[in-house]
Amino acid sequence: MTLVIGKTDDAGVRDLRYTVRKAVETTAFWREKFSEVDVEAITPRDLAELTDRVSIKPHDLYRIREIWPDYVREPGLFHTVMRTSGTTGKPKRIPYTRDDRMRTGRQIEAWVRKHLDKGDRIASFFPPLPSSSGMFAYGGLEAVNSRSAYYQVPVRYLLDREMLLKELKDIQPTALFCLTATAYNLGLILPESIRNDIQTIVVGGETLTPELAKATLELFPNAVIIDNFGSTEDAITGYRVVTRKTSSPFEFTESIVVLKDTKDGYDQYKRIYITKVMREGELTGLPLFNYDIGDLARIERGRVRNIIRLKDVISLAGAKLHIDQVMEIVYNHPDLLDFVIIYHPLSPQNPKPKAVIRVAYRDKKPAGIEDEVRELIYEANNPVRYEVEESRQAELVIEAVPIDKLRADLPKRLGKTKRIYIVGRDL
Repeated sequence: MTLVIGKTDDAGVRDLRYTVRKAVETTAFWREKFSEVDVEAITPRDLAELTDRVSIKPHDLYRIREIWPDYVREPGLFHTVMRTSGTTGKPKRIPYTRDDRMRTGRQIEAWVRKHLDKGDRIASFFPPLPSSSGMFAYGGLEAVNSRSAYYQVPVRYLLDREMLLKELKDIQPTALFCLTATAYNLGLILPESIRNDIQTIVVGGETLTPELAKATLELFPNAVIIDNFGSTEDAITGYRVVTRKTSSPFEFTESIVVLKDTKDGYDQYKRIYITKVMREGELTGLPLFNYDIGDLARIERGRVRNIIRLKDVISLAGAKLHIDQVMEIVYNHPDLLDFVIIYHPLSPQNPKPKAVIRVAYRDKKPAGIEDEVRELIYEANNPVRYEVEESRQAELVIEAVPIDKLRADLPKRLGKTKRIYIVGRDL
């Protein structure tokens, strides 16, 4: 079964046709993809039927001459270029225009008006601008003219409790903007007086399970969680509101989302395809139709109840370590044969997630191989470097063993990839 949700009403169809028309006019990649499609008659249901032909994947984003529209490449308008590691093993660069900023504002406006429009003081722990998360938070709030104050807290303060408490006592925040792991860890170290003032916690970038949401909200008794499903490519595609007692389905206001069967026997999980929809006259930095980012949606009664962002990935605090990044390093190395990842996930009992990457050699252990692998991982994934080396909210251990010892004493529970072994309960 295929579901099509999001901006699918009559206005959405008109905006979709405008967006496709503009993409075909200005972007070589989409001109070829839509060459056999009647652009003036296309519907969201047509998009769902075209995922095999009309789609884009993370590796396509390196084809800048084809996927960036001509008004960005020339350049014909001001744009920010944001950097993301993603799932491909090396950085991708995404153009972001003023119209994208206004669109981000529309994506977040519903929950901003309800939860962050009463003179709130927001303490943001997202990385400094122009990171995508920082740009979306700051730009979107400005675009809707939220009646709130946005305080950018230096991320390094997470390493110094005294400086952190001094800053937060001065700000007196009523809201936190941060990554999921950071929110939980803040709940463990902040005094009750600050935790009780927090009314809204905005998180994203990682799967938020019911167990972790409950544990976080027990630490912030007066707060609700806004769980954002976002990416650098499409800003904040969807969101849900989680309270101590309930969790709303995800809402998608400015994107068309196609959900298709994964064909792996798990009927309640659907593969996500994202289409960015612009309004008449707007210009996006990166047109996207059926973007296959690899995430999964868990469906209940036709609604998205949760989004699983752990396919071929483990979460190290605010960073993601993707299995294909490790694969590229190991299988391109002349002295290494194979690897497994032993994962200790974030949980109320384990506030610091840990990954042990066990790499295997054939005969003689290469000198300095652990440090070499670690540096190659950091080179491919700067967020992992930050969370492990600077923020210290996660651990990364490299072990080199002979090939016959690779799978010795592994945890019994196997992750989805059959290469990630999970210790304890996976949250």
